[in-house]
Amino acid sequence: MKELTLHTRSGTHQMPLVMGKTIVAIAKEHKLSWGYACERGICAQCRTHVEAGAEHLNEITDAEKLRLRKAERAEGYRLGCQIKVIHEGNVTLAHRPY
Repeated sequence: MKELTLHTRSGTHQMPLVMGKTIVAIAKEHKLSWGYACERGICAQCRTHVEAGAEHLNEITDAEKLRLRKAERAEGYRLGCQIKVIHEGNVTLAHRPY
């Protein structure tokens, strides 16, 4: 079974892969601390580093292009409120707020 691994300040959490939901929504469902305020890609409190499985995620959104610098995106940073798993595969993400 494919897994979603989330690294938070409270530790590492592994769960079955969930497709089509944002990472912030998944974290909320599992009562994990994953900072957010707006869920629209404006506040960037949900800044996330994609450690593995980027090929299984949706394309970078316009909101991410506006909020994150090009260099950040090149280093693998995304916004948790914009990230969705769209293909089967193991994904590892880390919450990395500013």
